[in-house]
Amino acid sequence: MDTANHAAFADLSRPLLSPLSLAERERLAGAWRMASQDIADDIRFIQQYLKVIAEKDERLSTGTLVHGRAYVEACAAWLPETVARYSRNLRLISECESAMLAAGVRFARSSDAW
Repeated sequence: MDTANHAAFADLSRPLLSPLSLAERERLAGAWRMASQDIADDIRFIQQYLKVIAEKDERLSTGTLVHGRAYVEACAAWLPETVARYSRNLRLISECESAMLAAGVRFARSSDAW
């Protein structure tokens, strides 16, 4: 087991000293975990929408557009919504991490430690 994983799992073997109840810790950890997963999807979609918008005038060798106009327009409409959701998820992650630090709840600081 690599060092980052070993440290993360070794910490789980010790009881958590936290003023929060188990249910509160689980709720906080669940919110953090979901926002972390959602933000990865947001980043992937933002990159895809930007790529489609950048390629809006590119054509295949047959002369057909790489992306249909309706899809390019849809991506342009979805982009601001996805960026707003990304910002909300980023704020939620920050708030959860602050609350977990204040309560003494440990969490992975990098995906290498998951």
